[in-house]
Amino acid sequence: MNSDPSAFSDSPDSADSPTLAKASVGLSVPAILAIALASLALIVAIAAIWEGHDSAKKLQQMVGTKLGEASNAQKEVAMRAEQTVKDLRDAQSRVAQLEGKLAEFQGQRVALEEMYRELARAPDDWLLAEVEQTLNIASRELTLAGNVRAALIALQAADQRLARADKLQVVQLRRAITQDMERLKALPLVDTQGISVRIDNLMALTGTLPLIIPDVQAPVEREDRPSDANDNMAVRVGKDLWHELTQLVRIRKIESPEIALLSPQQSYFVRENLKLRLLSARTALIARDETNYKEDLKIARDMLGKYFDTRAKVISNAQNLLKQFADNPVSIAAPDITVSLNAIRAARAARERPAR
Repeated sequence: MNSDPSAFSDSPDSADSPTLAKASVGLSVPAILAIALASLALIVAIAAIWEGHDSAKKLQQMVGTKLGEASNAQKEVAMRAEQTVKDLRDAQSRVAQLEGKLAEFQGQRVALEEMYRELARAPDDWLLAEVEQTLNIASRELTLAGNVRAALIALQAADQRLARADKLQVVQLRRAITQDMERLKALPLVDTQGISVRIDNLMALTGTLPLIIPDVQAPVEREDRPSDANDNMAVRVGKDLWHELTQLVRIRKIESPEIALLSPQQSYFVRENLKLRLLSARTALIARDETNYKEDLKIARDMLGKYFDTRAKVISNAQNLLKQFADNPVSIAAPDITVSLNAIRAARAARERPAR
């Protein structure tokens, strides 16, 4: 600012100079500085606001970018988690399959070990096992069917097998089997199977056994009609009528007056009742029920004597056969063979103990 007074005097506006000077003098330096500072502060504030707006915009853009990246990262994590779950399920399925195969392999291994163990057994062990099986069969025959003969055959077969075992010490076992055989031989022999078969054969013949009064009469030839050429029509008609009447009724002689007369339908039921009695006797025989067995046989014999022709040889043979069956006892208490069974089990246990 120039302070030369000539400058003011030379200007065309010199008339107004005092007013300007007075105005210039009214603004002090501090005021000017304050205005400058305020302007500067305003500029700085505007610049700061503008810079803050830019920063906020940049921050907003950056936050949006980060959120987008986070969203993408979350989607990727979700996809990876889903893939991981799928892989885990596949792994579990494979583990289950492997466990199944492992269990199958273990079962096969156990079966193979058992087979190897069976194959590695000594021939003497096999012999003892076969003898024990034979003795079990004999025991079942005695217990269930009372078949002493079958039990004796089984014991003899077991004794013969043991007799061929040179290296095996079976003296005690053979002694026990021999004792059981002697006890069975001392029993009265009851051929249950043979009697049952013969009763079945007799049942099959019931339909052909002759009744004392045949249910089917043999055809009888008709007598010739009497005729005379000298007879007139009335006499001839009378003779023909009398001849036909005599053919309608036939008189038979029955030696025993107490014989029951049976119609053809009753004859059928007589045969069926006889068959049922024989069937009941066979059932009682198998069950070793001696009381009902003998009662059924007695009733069957009485039916043969009452309704069937005892003069026929087949009826006589059937009666004798039923009497023979009734005279034989069937409820024989057969002894057991536990001595032999205990001996064979002890022999097998003695051989298996060192192997363990």
